[in-house]
Amino acid sequence: MKKNAFIDSGIFRFLSRITDLIILNILFLLCCLPIITIGAALTAMFYVTLRMARNEESYITKNFFHSFRQNLKQGIITHLIFSTVSIIIGFDVYVLWKCMEISWLFKYLLVALLLIFALHFMTFIYLYPVLAQFNNTIRNTIKNARFMSLKHFPHTLAMLLITIFPVFCAWYVKYFIEWEILIFALLGFALIAYINSLFLVRIFDKYINEQNS
Repeated sequence: MKKNAFIDSGIFRFLSRITDLIILNILFLLCCLPIITIGAALTAMFYVTLRMARNEESYITKNFFHSFRQNLKQGIITHLIFSTVSIIIGFDVYVLWKCMEISWLFKYLLVALLLIFALHFMTFIYLYPVLAQFNNTIRNTIKNARFMSLKHFPHTLAMLLITIFPVFCAWYVKYFIEWEILIFALLGFALIAYINSLFLVRIFDKYINEQNS
């Protein structure tokens, strides 16, 4: 009775979830090592965390590699597209930042470009979860991710803050950066994906119900 009571307790479920996230985080980092497979690894990680957020039966390793193999090609292409656009925008921001003192026009161009970058990053928040959840072309996946990021802006803002919070901490609280690296190496990426998935399932389920109706 005592053993069953402990298994059914909140503490056991919490520790079990943390263990799952650590395993998932390690799988994600290992599959990111070839660099080019980062997109597929992100998709597979969200495939697992979305199932966890719905409290569906989830075999971490099996489900991760199932999604990784299934979305390998689309994940690679999506990652290359997103990375290329990010590099271009980042370079343009750097150039405009350096040119601000030359003319006031560059300041307005920089503001406009930063807004474009914000939209780009908002799309990123949804991109790989959408790829993990829905079967679609790459073009429609990007289009749907951008549409959802704007339509569900309050949720997008919350997920955006959750995603960039560790970067903010690393930038302003540099004394604990070693601990932050350790946490991310253990479960940080998977933890952020899981927290965001708690928001994402509420959004995705609306569209899934519309498709099934």
